[in-house]
Amino acid sequence: MNSDETSLNPNEVSLNGEWNFLASNTVSEAKVLKSEFKNWDKIYVPGNWDTENAYANHVGNGYYQKEVNIPKSWESKQIRLRFDAVYETSKVWLNGELLGEHKGGYTPFEFNITDKVFRDKPNTIIVQANNSYKRGAWWAWGGISRNVTLLANADVRVVWQHISAQPNFKTKKIAFDIKYKLESNVSESKSVQIEANIYDSKNNKILTKNKEVTISANSTTEAVISFEKDVSTFDLWHFDSPILYQLNTQLNYQNNKQLVVDKFGIRKVETIGEQLFLNNEAVRLNGFNRVHDHPAYGNTEPYELVKHDITEMKSLGANFSRMMHAPAAPSLLKFCDSIGYMLVTEIPVWGSDDPNAFTHNPLTKKWLKEMIDRDYNHASVIGYSVGNELGAYVLKKNTKPLTGSETAVKKWTNKTMTPKQYGYANSMLDYIDELDTTRLKTFASYTSYLPNSKIGNEVYEKVDFLSINTYGDAVKKVQTTHKKFPGKPIFFTEIGKGQLGESNDAVFSDALLEDLKEIQKLPYVFGSAVWTYNDYRSNYKGTPASGNRAWGVVDVWRNKKPKAFAQVQKIYGPVHDLTAKIINNKINVVLSPRKKEELPSYTLNKYHLKYNFYTKKLESNSQKAIELPVIEPGAKELKFTFQQPKETPFYKISLISPLGIEMTSVSNIPSGELNKIQDLSDRIIHLQKIRNQIVIGYNVSKEETSFTFKYGNSKTNLTENFASDLKGFVKIPWNTKEAFYIKMKSETSEWSKVKNIQE
Repeated sequence: MNSDETSLNPNEVSLNGEWNFLASNTVSEAKVLKSEFKNWDKIYVPGNWDTENAYANHVGNGYYQKEVNIPKSWESKQIRLRFDAVYETSKVWLNGELLGEHKGGYTPFEFNITDKVFRDKPNTIIVQANNSYKRGAWWAWGGISRNVTLLANADVRVVWQHISAQPNFKTKKIAFDIKYKLESNVSESKSVQIEANIYDSKNNKILTKNKEVTISANSTTEAVISFEKDVSTFDLWHFDSPILYQLNTQLNYQNNKQLVVDKFGIRKVETIGEQLFLNNEAVRLNGFNRVHDHPAYGNTEPYELVKHDITEMKSLGANFSRMMHAPAAPSLLKFCDSIGYMLVTEIPVWGSDDPNAFTHNPLTKKWLKEMIDRDYNHASVIGYSVGNELGAYVLKKNTKPLTGSETAVKKWTNKTMTPKQYGYANSMLDYIDELDTTRLKTFASYTSYLPNSKIGNEVYEKVDFLSINTYGDAVKKVQTTHKKFPGKPIFFTEIGKGQLGESNDAVFSDALLEDLKEIQKLPYVFGSAVWTYNDYRSNYKGTPASGNRAWGVVDVWRNKKPKAFAQVQKIYGPVHDLTAKIINNKINVVLSPRKKEELPSYTLNKYHLKYNFYTKKLESNSQKAIELPVIEPGAKELKFTFQQPKETPFYKISLISPLGIEMTSVSNIPSGELNKIQDLSDRIIHLQKIRNQIVIGYNVSKEETSFTFKYGNSKTNLTENFASDLKGFVKIPWNTKEAFYIKMKSETSEWSKVKNIQE
């Protein structure tokens, strides 16, 4: 096995790394099973084949093959093969035998292979992935996109542990419920011991609970440990102070011990009347939609990318959103737990023609269960959505949805949910209650404000808050929604007005800025999420020549669009304003808190101001910070006066969150000229080395269809040539630690400037 197949856990073997790969829609499965795999291409797992030049536009089947050995120490173990995600449908074979199939591209699945593996020679795993199924405007990245693992366990195991810790602010108690799913693979009943230990954020053990459970032969069972503790003895999880605890459970069965570890937060999220409450405080919060997309990574979501994106979103004032139309990657949920970004997660049921939108659909129930089983312990997940933008045209003279050959006036306003779609949403909301009663429920609608919507054909009764998507006239639409469906808070799951565009000089439209300003005045609106944080790859209608939908405040490579970035930071920031003036060598600073009726609106606790002073050469001369008092929405202005140090004409004063993130700043440092739009001579906008390849991102015009690259190890040694018709990004092999230099041209342009990247 190579180094990618090792694990510190003796009961796990990672199968991440290099696999053999074949992309083909014509070869038969029988022929695949008998292939000479050494003749196949090589590809890295986890990954997406569409990030590779040769398969950038491949739609259909991709086959993966790998040989694995079973550790000798696993002789008496149950062995399972687990896939964290394969997009979108998959089949898995072991040693030529079909283990099974899975449909759904974002959730995990596994097979018990105990009786099927060779113990004394290599085992051949073959995976077929198919990315033909597509919903929405995001790219259907194909392949094995998350981890693959071999797992070993005793004959009795913990399948999962789910912990909820809900504070009650009237009784001042926290209700702890730890639920276990146990599985037995033996032919007689067995008694097992469960020992649950909870650790605080400093890794101190703070309590232990024990339970004995009897499990029947060859079956699964559930067991629960429940208890109460005083609220005062624990720290609550909050988006500004995301305190996490850890649950370590040890299952003792004969001489075998299985340890299961999960982090969790203690917090209470609820809707009361037309408001959202977090830990007994009414809050109004904003955020961004973020598409799981990057030219170099596809939708694999490496931790460093997630960390960059969510931290930057937090710096823009984002704390809550329904981020994406599909279950999030574990890496994203883990980081959101640690940095305090609250999420509503959603299964990918989208659009007026989604074939899965019918009552009691077993497939969508499977997606929902796989998502909730996996994500239950994440403090950042505060709710679930069962779909997005379902609706269909209706007959002109009444509100009866189309059912067959009838015709309708196909105007946007002539839409509503069909009985099947309405039944789908309500049956799925009911199913959430069977899986998790501790979180909020919603559905993202674009029909709630249209003329034909009403109670009985619009998702309303069973949701905790209404979610609406609007791309223009947001104020009118939300007022109409509230009038038709009163008594519940409303969140703009998507808000926008036209694409920003790919220029780094892009700005939000005046109409959108006015909408974002005016919705603050509506007390039943508790927030909005701008579509989107990032540009993303797409082949949906209206996509520019680059192949990227340019809705983001950053481009696909995460380069900022400075003006749009600043606009949304001003609107979404936690304070109304931060100003400073120099008078008689003193800096007078004024911090203006948000009013209760503004958006966002929440208590600021443990924020501080950071002061930096600079010389004429912009060298830092001194620095200080002061902790701010607790600032409630509607508080009076806070004023501070500081003596300006000698020979330091420049200053920068920043508002810093408890997490150390700069939320806004004021400065008299000369900003210089605004970033100019990149022209074709400076078209290479991204260089990055991943393993033995260089990823190149570049601008594209409509007329261009083919591109030539010259590259080498110095500016004067561009001796290598490469040609491609891929738009926007390409990968070039570079299996050396030498510096990499490159320039490019198209059939209609001259050579660009030379760019380089060092090891």
